[in-house]
Amino acid sequence: MKVDLSVFNKKWLLYILISLLLVIVSSLCAHSIGYNKASILLQGKKVIADEIDGEIKELRSELRSMEENVEAMMEEESNKQVELDDLQMKYEEVSELVSQKENIQKEVDTLVSQVEEKNGELNKISGEIANKKSELDKLNKGILAKKKEPRTLVAGVFLAGKDIPPGRYKVEPVNGFGNYFVNGGSKVNIILGRGDDLFLPEYVFELDEGDEIEATLSVKYTLVE
Repeated sequence: MKVDLSVFNKKWLLYILISLLLVIVSSLCAHSIGYNKASILLQGKKVIADEIDGEIKELRSELRSMEENVEAMMEEESNKQVELDDLQMKYEEVSELVSQKENIQKEVDTLVSQVEEKNGELNKISGEIANKKSELDKLNKGILAKKKEPRTLVAGVFLAGKDIPPGRYKVEPVNGFGNYFVNGGSKVNIILGRGDDLFLPEYVFELDEGDEIEATLSVKYTLVE
């Protein structure tokens, strides 16, 4: 039996072509399916990437906002610190003033105490001065009264300011009569006596420092205003 190789070869070739075609179709299908899956996966990743990018942008925006808030808070804190430093400085100044006031008040209290003590001493001294003044007034009155008491000089020569104080005097004879001269008669030249129109019973004149008195009788001197 003779075999027709040409027919066999055609079948085999057809089989090979069909198998190759199936392989190609399978490959194309697989590639198409893989591509579609890759596209879908890529689109999903892209969507996810876009979402992530949006979230990143939002997070960055929130971060900037937070940074701005932090900067604002830091600036506010800095301002508060400055205010706090100012308040601390003012507190220290006020404390110093209060301390100074307390020290000054202590000094004032001490001075007031000293003044009160000195016032007590002054009142005591004033009382003593008043007493001494009263005593002095009594002495002055006594001296004045003593000074105004008449005094008598016997006959003789006397010097005003040594034997008798200067002043305005009324002179009278103690008894009898006699001549009475002052400065050799240039100032006073009279005859003192009583009981005769020729004699003067009294005579008033100003006796000055250094005047020289000459009398031949006892004479009473009385100070007059």
